[in-house]
Amino acid sequence: MSNNRWSSKFSFIITTSAFAIGLGNVWRFPYVAGEGGGAAFLLVYLVLILLVGIPILTIEIALGRMSGTTVLLGFGQLGKKPLWNSIGWLGAISCTLIMGFYIMIMAWIGIYLWECLSGEISKLRVSEISGHFNKVASNLTLVIAVMCVIMLAAFFVLRQGLKSGLERYAKGMMLGLIVLIVGLSIWAATLDGAVDGYLWLLSPDFSKINFRVIMSAMGQLFFSIGVGMAVTFVFGSYTSTKDNLVTSTIWIVLADTFFAFLSGLMLFPAIFSFNLSPDSGPNLIFVTMATVFNNLEYGWVVGAIFFLLLFLAGFSSLISAIQGLKDSLKDKYKLSDNMALLSVIGSILLISIAVVFSYVDDPLLLFGKTVFEVLDYTTSTILLPLGGLFAILFAGHVVGYDKLKTHLLEGTKTMKLHGFWKIVLIWILPLSLVTILLNGLLNT
Repeated sequence: MSNNRWSSKFSFIITTSAFAIGLGNVWRFPYVAGEGGGAAFLLVYLVLILLVGIPILTIEIALGRMSGTTVLLGFGQLGKKPLWNSIGWLGAISCTLIMGFYIMIMAWIGIYLWECLSGEISKLRVSEISGHFNKVASNLTLVIAVMCVIMLAAFFVLRQGLKSGLERYAKGMMLGLIVLIVGLSIWAATLDGAVDGYLWLLSPDFSKINFRVIMSAMGQLFFSIGVGMAVTFVFGSYTSTKDNLVTSTIWIVLADTFFAFLSGLMLFPAIFSFNLSPDSGPNLIFVTMATVFNNLEYGWVVGAIFFLLLFLAGFSSLISAIQGLKDSLKDKYKLSDNMALLSVIGSILLISIAVVFSYVDDPLLLFGKTVFEVLDYTTSTILLPLGGLFAILFAGHVVGYDKLKTHLLEGTKTMKLHGFWKIVLIWILPLSLVTILLNGLLNT
């Protein structure tokens, strides 16, 4: 039985939103939206939120609350057999592996933040920016040192407990994120040529909507809201039965989507105003945007604000993930808080050090890929869709729709769940996850 409880429904919504809002919202969603038909893509994405995003997140949180415990024990408790806990292990392993390369990216962001403040980025010639990223990524000593500092900060936040630690810091970081992203979006709107960025992101082009784009949108949605990573299950175990989980989940998904949309309004007007090509992933942040800041007279200021925004988004996701993993390990093996916390942080750091060596001159290759590429592919293409699929099949066929429906109606006197939810649980969600899994495997 989990001893942790949220101090309020608002704290649950804010903290879970802070977990969902991460780097993927900034470096992938806007690009996928622009490439996928702008406003037409956004319309498809909103439909997917209603059909898939809100139901699957609600169900995963509800399973946590129903079990009353964390993810390494909860599935077995609900299914009356310890074997079902393997679903929880799949999610916990996925989350740990993802954090293993996530922390490396956060270290890069931390280094770039310092270089903006110190003026190093401003000293680079435009032709040197791409090579500078490779130089930073291959500086193993510096990257590992920054990762250790970040993990030390995470340790001191989380050792204070759920309410004084994660909740308190998540609220502060969410406020900071809102202020920073709104401020940068307003700044981007003042640039010459910003309208071209808005047109690229928002102009509706329904001819671009095809199966590939829909799959890309679906994959982004699942990854963004953290399905299959065990964390939302754990956060569900902290919630009160008096809370309306459906309305809470709607607020969480809307906050996540709104932040991703604002990221596009911040990034692409700036990119197009300097006649640069839109991109996604690390190149968008460390090359394209670094080039924008390099071209500005006050670029070090805007760059520092931008990388601070990214760091806060990443750190809020990181500490949320560690909290979920720590409590799961603590409940499973009856560990002390500090021992469980150190075990999780140590595991993530060991993985991250192996990942950092992907950027040496002669990296270790597994199946022709670096450790970073293997972990990225394995988690996003296989483990997350598989974990989400098993959790949904478990909810629909082991727990059962009727029992799940009764639980979801707790905390509300007026809400009704119509037959549509049963169709979503039994058919739409499993088929969506199978399609994502097969599409990822077949297109590799």
